Amino acid sequence: MPLVQTLGGEVVTGEDMPGEQISVEVQRRIEASDGLIAFRTRRGDPNAAGVYGTHRWVEDELALAVGHGLKVLEIREQGVDEQGGLAGDRQWLRYDEAARDRFLVELAKAVGAWMRNVTVSLQLLPPEFVDEIRPLLLAPGFRCSYKLLEGSRESDWQPAQVRPIKGGLFVQALGISSEALIQISVEGNGKRWSSDFETMDSVGILLTAG
Repeated sequence: MPLVQTLGGEVVTGEDMPGEQISVEVQRRIEASDGLIAFRTRRGDPNAAGVYGTHRWVEDELALAVGHGLKVLEIREQGVDEQGGLAGDRQWLRYDEAARDRFLVELAKAVGAWMRNVTVSLQLLPPEFVDEIRPLLLAPGFRCSYKLLEGSRESDWQPAQVRPIKGGLFVQALGISSEALIQISVEGNGKRWSSDFETMDSVGILLTAG
């Protein structure tokens, strides 16, 4: 989807894996994503009330994304069944071919809001820090926090969790503006490490003692 890419997002699809049910690979792709845009388009003939059904696997994808707490945006074509229930209160936009321009404006607004509030995963560096801190992750008194700098406005410290993921230690910060800078602090075993403010697109964040 060019619009998402233009706004700085990466698009992952399941177009090359069609079927009546979502495959394990599609599930993996959804679970590894920050959000799902699902297109509930008309399928088959309308019922007696003039309402259309949609693709079964799209419903399954929506339920999977909602179950994993991902951002979800449903694009619902005019005339498609509203389908309440598990994911009935999700954010959605109506697609009407006769009002395509207005739809694209609303879609840009919705995706733009997503891009302004991202989930950031930063690897803690250097390796010597990781070797010293890893044994302390579950120890009493261990804590990690972060604060943000947006323009001249500096936030309060917010708690964060350090996760051991293959390849190192990572910190996740949720719902952050992609324009903000982030600073991380880690405390344990009577010591404290902190970073400078870094951009959100940094792969790793360098901590120093002090």
